[in-house]
Amino acid sequence: MHKSKSYVKLLESARDLFSEKWYESVSVAEICRNAGLSNATFYKYFKDKEEIFLLLVNEIVSYYEKGFSSISGSTLDERLDKFLDTIVESGKGEYKKNISIYREAQFKYPEYEHHLRDLYSKGIMNVFERETNQAEQLYVSGMSRFVIIRYIFNGLPYNKEDLKYLILNGIYEYEIKNFPSIFDEKEIIYPQIIEVDSTRTKLLHSGIELFGSKGFHKTDVHDITKNADYSVGTFYLYFESKESFLSEIVRLIGKLTRRFLTINLKEDLNRAENEVRGYYLFLKYFEENSEYYEIVREAEFVVKEDTNEYYDAFERGYVENLEGIKLDDKKLVANSLMGIGHYMGIEKIFIKRVRNVKNLLKDLSFCLNNGIRP
Repeated sequence: MHKSKSYVKLLESARDLFSEKWYESVSVAEICRNAGLSNATFYKYFKDKEEIFLLLVNEIVSYYEKGFSSISGSTLDERLDKFLDTIVESGKGEYKKNISIYREAQFKYPEYEHHLRDLYSKGIMNVFERETNQAEQLYVSGMSRFVIIRYIFNGLPYNKEDLKYLILNGIYEYEIKNFPSIFDEKEIIYPQIIEVDSTRTKLLHSGIELFGSKGFHKTDVHDITKNADYSVGTFYLYFESKESFLSEIVRLIGKLTRRFLTINLKEDLNRAENEVRGYYLFLKYFEENSEYYEIVREAEFVVKEDTNEYYDAFERGYVENLEGIKLDDKKLVANSLMGIGHYMGIEKIFIKRVRNVKNLLKDLSFCLNNGIRP
């Protein structure tokens, strides 16, 4: 079907805007202005903003449907190359913008993440030419999706051979077997927001509550201060803007999460076992504080540099403490482990595909020690 120039202009305008901004902050009028066309022209082709947004989301989904379904090759190495190359290509050119758009859609429309998760599962089964369990799929897709996208979006060199090595051989030399201690929930400590100034603390609590429930763009400074029983003027004594306030909240969430994980690891566990305990604690913490996940993801489109720093801080913590690993590149290992945790959180908290966390982590432990083979 031939697309008119106006249709293409509107689509490209929407692609540019949605890839740079949060969905809620983009209007039909802005899409039209950016395309140099009238609102009437927009409604000639599209019913509303949501329709054009989902059209762009479906582009990347269709790309993965085609890429993962066509994986073939006479050797495992060839098939794994094609799988990883499909993900790499999705982060280049115009597709790179679509990836940014999809990252929002996976939360706004969970059915898309369900579908893409199924596509990844099929791709992984095509690579290994056998049925794979949930932990194996999470191990491969979590590492691959997170590492490749994070590296490409930050302009970092991506070493495919090293990532393949981790997929096929595992990450840790240390054996993972002390599951009673890994899953022990006795005396878990929850860190609190500690600030000298109680007014500032109350404002931060108010922001977390409202940003987590309503979203950044649907919450204004008046809402934040009213919820905390302060005047708008009080807010500006502590924060320059709503954006700088969000940045502070993102830093705080990262600090609290890292602190929670650190103080609840156990001395009787080796580094690999504490990795699995960290995943267990992470899922518990974010399930109880699901608003944290919502805030950090929205912040990716509002205060990008601060969100990058959020992930960078986790990466630095990993690199400093990694030991007993099978690859010298600690940064790649760190991002691989972060990716597994990131997508495990999505599966457990948002699309609710994890039925038994302990069983999943036991299966994942085997992958962390041994990798995956046909």
